[in-house]
Amino acid sequence: MLKITSRIGLPVTETSGIDCLQMCLNKEHFRNYPKKITYQYNSRGFRDVEWPDDLSDVMWCLGDSFTVGIGQPYEEIWPQVLESKLGRRCINVGEDGCSNDTMALRAQEICKLYRPKLIVVMWSYFHRRRVNDKNVRFEKTAFGLEADMYNFSKNFKIVDNLPTNVVHLLIPFAIIDINKYSNQQLEYILIQSKVLNDQQVKNILTFPQLDRARDYNHFDIKTSEYVCNLIEKKINNFDKQKII
Repeated sequence: MLKITSRIGLPVTETSGIDCLQMCLNKEHFRNYPKKITYQYNSRGFRDVEWPDDLSDVMWCLGDSFTVGIGQPYEEIWPQVLESKLGRRCINVGEDGCSNDTMALRAQEICKLYRPKLIVVMWSYFHRRRVNDKNVRFEKTAFGLEADMYNFSKNFKIVDNLPTNVVHLLIPFAIIDINKYSNQQLEYILIQSKVLNDQQVKNILTFPQLDRARDYNHFDIKTSEYVCNLIEKKINNFDKQKII
């Protein structure tokens, strides 16, 4: 769970996935993007430098391509911005197309192996699943909203009950129909569906997408900074004895 074998040993590239001219949603935006981007993966297959030998005081950052930082320079992805902001090593275990099922499994393995003090999870689209040990993206009608909500709540509760501090975030428009549900409506749906209680919903940080990365789908530096401010405020509310 703590390796992405398909990424191990890849050469450094300037494009990745939908962050290329052919697949970009706005080719003019891609051509005019002013910042240089390279993709390089460590020996575990994550877009991060090698892990330190001592992992006793790091923060673990879990997520999908928004955490990998598709379309962003490495130093501007949110785990790197958070590391610079807090002066504390942030381990990026984001994976393109990662399902919430996989994130929950990954968080459990981190707790089992490393006894972390803090995990930050940026939860992904609700319609994704882990099937036969692979992350799979389903069509809108494959499960439906109710099944998606219950699957998310199952994973949320697993991670929230781990013996560590957890910061929960949701990517913008986590429900597949982005034209129908805003973040505020999503919070209401979570409460009304009864899959999570009011306090659990309040513990999930939502945020707007303030800008666009080169691929025109993922967020860029303004949103990364906004997210890290939310995380910092949340961390400051935790019992300091549990974190330091």
